[in-house]
Amino acid sequence: MRRLLFILLACIAVAAQAQPYPSKPIRLVIPWPAGGPTDILGRVFAERLAKVLGQPLVIDNRGGASGACRA
Repeated sequence: MRRLLFILLACIAVAAQAQPYPSKPIRLVIPWPAGGPTDILGRVFAERLAKVLGQPLVIDNRGGASGACRA
């Protein structure tokens, strides 16, 4: 009986393995309009981070409200 329970639990553990992280492109939100110094620095950072992670990064500029950023 114990052996059957062990085999059942082993099968469940194999079936429940997680996907490799991250499985989708990562979105990097820059809270200023495109073309400024923050955007350029963010793009350089994203390029290097994409190489390290082996995953594409998507830059998402969210400018507006005179640069005021509220979470």
